[in-house]
Amino acid sequence: MKRAFTMAEVLITLGVIGIIAALTIPQLIKNYQAKVLETAFKKSYSNLSKAYLMTQNELGITNLKQVFTIYDAVNKKYPFADDFKRVFYKNLGVVNIADNYIITNYSNSKTFYTGCKADSTDNTVMTGCPRPLRILPDGSSVGFVINSGRIFLEVDTNGPYQKPNRYGFDVFTFEVDSQDSVKPVNMSKLYTDDELEDQRWPEVAGYPCSIHSNQQANGVGCSYYAMNDINPDNEKKRYWKNLPE
Repeated sequence: MKRAFTMAEVLITLGVIGIIAALTIPQLIKNYQAKVLETAFKKSYSNLSKAYLMTQNELGITNLKQVFTIYDAVNKKYPFADDFKRVFYKNLGVVNIADNYIITNYSNSKTFYTGCKADSTDNTVMTGCPRPLRILPDGSSVGFVINSGRIFLEVDTNGPYQKPNRYGFDVFTFEVDSQDSVKPVNMSKLYTDDELEDQRWPEVAGYPCSIHSNQQANGVGCSYYAMNDINPDNEKKRYWKNLPE
């Protein structure tokens, strides 16, 4: 006599499979999306670093930061910044310029427009557009700014036309360090709301990267944690598998 499953047993089995799928598939999708973002982040960082080295070689300058952050106080401008911009963007292979678009901060509490045109320059304060508006062949986008003796680079790893357009997810900030290398920006301090009242630039003070910060530029300091895969709010957790909702 052949044995067979009853209809009730089949339905129970399918129900169990459905429950397991409902519990595991969302996490699998989230892990996959995080992996895509992580891979794009590392690729963009590599592209920035290589383009910076190529710019050093082409201009024949071993310390670009030292030269291009020189400020002419008499004429109120960075006199060599345009040369850096021209060669750096050429080495990145810029193919287009995007319009302003909306970026969300790391904690998803505030949004803002990128706020400048890609060709805008105010040499009395800074030079360059820090927002990632210049589009590269792979669809990512970049921007840079020279200000107060520092060079900051910002990248949107999948470009302005693909979501999430969010700090710490696909938008990251890097800085040229004292060794003239492109390095991830790291949060220096998590300010309280009361402390921020005394800061000149409260939106970006401390280069925040925390779910506990409501600063408009929260996430500008996330690239360090992304590079080292450390959650900024719990060092025992990994960065990419614990991105905030």
